[in-house]
Amino acid sequence: MTSSKGKKSSPNSGNPISRFFTGVTTEIKRIRWPKFSELMSDTGRVLAFCILFAIFFILCDLVISKLLIMIGVGA
Repeated sequence: MTSSKGKKSSPNSGNPISRFFTGVTTEIKRIRWPKFSELMSDTGRVLAFCILFAIFFILCDLVISKLLIMIGVGA
């Protein structure tokens, strides 16, 4: 007869929900969280990028509106 004492559990054994959360906690421990200075630097870059694109789209909208008014289609 075989004994279950020396038997290793397979990765697919056990409750699927507990396996999921075990995997999640393992992955969270692997994450390299940014330092505050890196976080602020990256946040500044993202905000600057968003502002530049907002200005770009506003200018595009103004140019297209003026062109439509010039050809008589716009109000």
